[in-house]
Amino acid sequence: MTRGSTDESSSGSGELPPVSSPVFVALADGGWTATSCDGGQTWVQQALSDKMGDHTPWTAFGGLAFGNDAFVAGLGWGAPGYLLYSSDGISWEPLPAERFMADGQVVGYDSYTAAVAFDGREFVAFSSLAWRSSTGTHWEQVDLQLPPGADQLRQLRGFDDGVLVAAVESQSGQGHPVGNFVVVTQDGGDSWTEGTGYDGACSGAIQHWGDIERADGVLLVGTRDVCRSLDLGQSWDVLVDPLGEDIQDLFADAQGFGAVAGSRVFHSDDGLSWTQVADVGSPLAKAAHGRDAWAAVGATGSEFFWSDDGLRWQPGTLQTPPGPDVYVRDMVVGYPSRGCP
Repeated sequence: MTRGSTDESSSGSGELPPVSSPVFVALADGGWTATSCDGGQTWVQQALSDKMGDHTPWTAFGGLAFGNDAFVAGLGWGAPGYLLYSSDGISWEPLPAERFMADGQVVGYDSYTAAVAFDGREFVAFSSLAWRSSTGTHWEQVDLQLPPGADQLRQLRGFDDGVLVAAVESQSGQGHPVGNFVVVTQDGGDSWTEGTGYDGACSGAIQHWGDIERADGVLLVGTRDVCRSLDLGQSWDVLVDPLGEDIQDLFADAQGFGAVAGSRVFHSDDGLSWTQVADVGSPLAKAAHGRDAWAAVGATGSEFFWSDDGLRWQPGTLQTPPGPDVYVRDMVVGYPSRGCP
């Protein structure tokens, strides 16, 4: 998920503080997180549960977001589900029921979590209901609806100018033909637009691999094929298998886009032409960029890599090995004012 830290990136970091260093966080099922405060060179981990897999209250399909000095993670593909909060990316807490309000009343959070994102102003979370929060600590139920036919929300990314991009799927055929499609909102979800030329293959597996990313006016959605838009999803061009294998992740940096596929790292200035820039020798799952640092992680959370130029990569160090069933779902970079403890 996997995101960089340019002004348009989906890190949801807002304007970068002048001093704060990037904090990289990887997320897996069970509330497992691994965090680096030194550009990806060393990592510390923790887990809140030993429940792993695709259909548990601790499944991490909901992903990660950073904004307004807070990290938020969404967990649960099956009730009850959780939203986790951290002010530094290291210490995490499941938010208690009293942090979730509707019309001035405590209603709690008893649902799966489809996605969390930050739109430059607020966090948004989609579960069986929709929620907003400016702080990540206290949430208000809101009337926020995806467009007709969006039976399943497979991935949501937010950008600092208020744009939200959702990869959704119609399973029923009611309101939209069956299949995967992408919708964009620029007004907080009051209205969503679906463009022309999009190919559902670009996001068919996006809940498991692939990403949505945006930089310098270019919007990409890719899992193996890549759909590319220059007008915020009003129209799309399709790149068929540009990297020669499944794309595990996309990220943005100051030079454009990065991607990881297999053990290889790719770069593109424009999302159209891609060049392999490195092969770390081990399969990668997620990657991100923050200021002058790049970091990547393998799917099992046991191998990390870092770079100070995006071209030359070295192994990172995890202080203690992860459990046997860790599967990394997302990675984000943030800039907490308090830094790492």
